[in-house]
Amino acid sequence: MNSRKLKAWQAQHAAMLHQALEATRTRKPYQPYSDEMVDYDNAQVEQGAYRFKRLLGAPLHIEPQPQCRSQEHWAGSERSPYGFDLGISYRVEDFQVLACKADKAMRKWRQLEVEQRSALLCEVVNRLHADTFLFAHVGMHTSGHGLFMGFHANAVHAQARALESVAGVLAVSRELTCQFEAPMAVGQGQQQALSREFATMPTGLSLIFAGQVVPTWGAYPGLFASLAAGCAAIVVPHGNAVLPIALTIKTIKAVCAQVGVPQDIVNLFYSDELSAYRQAALHPDVRLIDYMGGTEFGCWLRQHAWQARVMTQQSAQTAVFLHSTGDYDGMLENLAFGLCSYSAQLCTSPQTLYVLPEGILLEDGVVTVEQFERDLVARIEQVLGRYSSLRDLLGAMLVPTSLSEIRACEAARFARVLRHAEEVRDPDYPQARIVTPSLIAVRQGFSSSIKHYAQEIRGPVSFVIQKPDLRCLLAELREVGQHHGTLGLGLYTLDSRVEHALRNISQEMGALLSINFSKNFYISQCAVFSDIHGGSTGAAANTTYGSPAFYHARLRVTEQRKLL
Repeated sequence: MNSRKLKAWQAQHAAMLHQALEATRTRKPYQPYSDEMVDYDNAQVEQGAYRFKRLLGAPLHIEPQPQCRSQEHWAGSERSPYGFDLGISYRVEDFQVLACKADKAMRKWRQLEVEQRSALLCEVVNRLHADTFLFAHVGMHTSGHGLFMGFHANAVHAQARALESVAGVLAVSRELTCQFEAPMAVGQGQQQALSREFATMPTGLSLIFAGQVVPTWGAYPGLFASLAAGCAAIVVPHGNAVLPIALTIKTIKAVCAQVGVPQDIVNLFYSDELSAYRQAALHPDVRLIDYMGGTEFGCWLRQHAWQARVMTQQSAQTAVFLHSTGDYDGMLENLAFGLCSYSAQLCTSPQTLYVLPEGILLEDGVVTVEQFERDLVARIEQVLGRYSSLRDLLGAMLVPTSLSEIRACEAARFARVLRHAEEVRDPDYPQARIVTPSLIAVRQGFSSSIKHYAQEIRGPVSFVIQKPDLRCLLAELREVGQHHGTLGLGLYTLDSRVEHALRNISQEMGALLSINFSKNFYISQCAVFSDIHGGSTGAAANTTYGSPAFYHARLRVTEQRKLL
């Protein structure tokens, strides 16, 4: 092992890691890398596009020194939401083989001090950052991002999530590790000197299921936390978003190879047999499972993978209550952009907009529900009109059936359509699935309509829902959170009593509450190091990114004591 190189990385990344530790402790905003594209050279953007195109139509080797093996099986079926096949294939390996490799590698990996593992992982994050615009373009064509969102969600913000996890595990490890000597007497006996040493060990093999919407942002917290804790990790990518995970693992392996650390501390498990993923989750060596994705498989994991600690982030939606505001124009702007951005495919995008019959109260008057509906539609049109290329704002739809689901909602008896979803043809990507927002007012008296708007709909449709009073509104929010999944709550109010009520219910539901967000800080945004993600309660999630429990799960405490 190249200890000299590891020490050099410790020195090189010491300042960044110290700042990350401080941000983890204080939760004050911290950005290890700029998330403003103007701070980067345009040539980097072009180079990222060029490197992405060079990957198309060929096998991707993730090992630093690939070796040709007889009877290798390769597979891959990724298709860009912008309308073309990537043609990239990945090596398919038996999970049992990967688990054996992981066990062997972990025996050496866990022997490194947590500070050394942290330094190595900081070097990985730094190299991922050097590939920022490659990942931005990859995000476009595996997850339907616009370029700017790919730059954020699949690159710089994901890199910050990785660093956050490294710092979180390092902080927890230091808290749990100590050594001391102390006198001790048993009964009436003579005092004796006793030494105690408390140390941490990795929980075991970590299995990470990555989603498609934000594959790196969603997978990096569990991946980097497990690696920092000394666990080996195997990552299962979404079948249409393999490339960002494969490139990440390729980078980790390259860094490990440079210092003689076993590369099998991390591997990609990809299969063209869906049943293989369930079998992998039940493997007796798997001790940790991180999952981000749909509710059905997440619930299956919770019910069946009893040998592992299962941590899930599942389908969810975000509700907004519009009670009163001191900035009506800023509120409209915030909501309209949220309904348009990435076709509202994030679980943090506003999907249900709740109002009361008296309308939205202002400091000097009131806006009726009908006027608000007209104003919101007009503001959506304004937001759309600012973009010469709507794909930059809307991105592309991931689920081929999303538009038909939206049309079904628009045609439902409960629906009064305020704005119809419209298909957009992009001249550069004529096969892309690009759709403008649908806005639907829910007619009163259709109690069954809740089953349509309470579940997450992966596409640009939002509902204006009028409840007779605050008590009924809070009851429905609680029901949706418990049985369908609410990840976030938005609130616009000038009334401290209403704010108090929503604070209480958001804590019960484990939902992130955003109060009076206006203009260009959006409800859907989540600031790494400051904001948590997932509330550990209700149907949406049973774990929280950025919480101590998320890191503690990957470590177990050991004790050794000696009579001196």
